[in-house]
Amino acid sequence: MLFVRFTDVPKNEFPNYERLPYEEALLLSTQVHQEAQQANERFASEFRIFDDADQLVYKGTFQFGDPAYPNLYLQLKERIPRIRIRKEDATKKILLLENLERLTPESYKTMTTSAIQQHPDATHVSRLRRGQRRLVYGVSGVSLLLLGTLSVVQLVQPDPPSGVQVATSDWQPLYEAALTGETEPLMQRLEKQKSWSNEQQQFLITQYVERQDYDQAVAVTNDPIDVETIIMQSKPFATDRQETLQAFQAVHPTDEGAFDLAILQKDYKHAVSIPDVEMTTARKEAKTRAYIALNDVTKAQESVKLVQDEQLKQQVVTLVQLDEEIQALEDEKRQLSEKTDKKELEKLNASLEAKQRQASSLL
Repeated sequence: MLFVRFTDVPKNEFPNYERLPYEEALLLSTQVHQEAQQANERFASEFRIFDDADQLVYKGTFQFGDPAYPNLYLQLKERIPRIRIRKEDATKKILLLENLERLTPESYKTMTTSAIQQHPDATHVSRLRRGQRRLVYGVSGVSLLLLGTLSVVQLVQPDPPSGVQVATSDWQPLYEAALTGETEPLMQRLEKQKSWSNEQQQFLITQYVERQDYDQAVAVTNDPIDVETIIMQSKPFATDRQETLQAFQAVHPTDEGAFDLAILQKDYKHAVSIPDVEMTTARKEAKTRAYIALNDVTKAQESVKLVQDEQLKQQVVTLVQLDEEIQALEDEKRQLSEKTDKKELEKLNASLEAKQRQASSLL
């Protein structure tokens, strides 16, 4: 599986700064590209591709509205083979190309600019989600910062996109010191800047939260949900995530924070009752797990339609099967109760309890 993150698409409805499954990113970017061509607009957007292990494998720029490439796949197919890389990294390039080939529908592989403009495909139109978060989380703040700044990436476009920060000799020692735990010099340097890259924002937020300076953390992006999501998804908070989120939520409460906190506390009934929560991929999966834990078969089936996690989908399938078996056993139990067949009833009760335990232990 591959994931793509676009960062600069100047459309309010487009899910900027969110990691999307490659197929969804291809569909949405093609739609926006088509609309830009029809409106005679042109604008560039940086994008990054991540693999299953959450490793950055490619970064580049896509020109929306430019007839040179009808979609993202056709650009990648042409440019990736031309990237010069070390011999030992050749297999990574091959694997990336193979994954792109496997995940791309045939219609996108043969798409032309004229075909897009003259025959728009209604199936390419997708609901663009509102209120997407502006940051991406998951690795430690310092590591992500170092990754973005020192370019520790195997596959990079020959012409780096505008705005990519190149490490200079006076910056590098600060990053290296931060990796050993000496973060103060880098903090002071970044605090003097008026704007930051996504990686720098995450680093600053992480540091402020660790120092319990929650107001400063929020001030980085002026959005408490960004801070709350970093607390939920970043590795530095893995050991005390619930306590950290609870402390932050007390100062800057949000519906998203209330939902995530309820999930951490395993208060699933409260979590699923909170309205108007902005549903990221992680929250969609958490909500599905909550319905499984509550043995709410109907809601679990509805919720799982919005997630990509195959294991979670299988858990819902198992839950449905167990629910059907439990219903059948309960019907049989009612019938046996009427006949007062004690031995058979005891046997059936044991089977019923076993099925119920199995359903409760799905997570």
